[in-house]
Amino acid sequence: MDLLKARDEQGYFKAGCGHLGFVEKSFALQETGETWEPFLRGAISLGASKDIYQPFVYLVSYEPDGPINDLWFAYYKDTRATGGRLKVGYGPGGPPVLGSQDLLTLLRRLIAIGVLSRAEVERVLQEGPERTIKRRDQDDKR
Repeated sequence: MDLLKARDEQGYFKAGCGHLGFVEKSFALQETGETWEPFLRGAISLGASKDIYQPFVYLVSYEPDGPINDLWFAYYKDTRATGGRLKVGYGPGGPPVLGSQDLLTLLRRLIAIGVLSRAEVERVLQEGPERTIKRRDQDDKR
């Protein structure tokens, strides 16, 4: 996937001119007249570089230069070397399956690029599994 090769050291997409870039998408939702319009700002690769199956996570915002709000799990599978094809997707069959170490790698990378803070992760771990996690953009009503 050429797009995944055009990233800076933090995983953000770089345009041909060398500046940070994005991919604007628009998807019709099942709800009549509703759309999902994310800006794909970067990606975090999770697979070993030589593996055929490559899970990754898009860094999603809702403005070209806004904060990363969401993570979109996807994958590609490249079997062209053996006469197959390049498949990019998030289905059929759903999103990629991540091993526990892949999840830890993702958390480490999200902290490193500032999408999550170490304090947020530590707080969630201290609160325990029964606590509902609030999104950053929601009011904290505790």
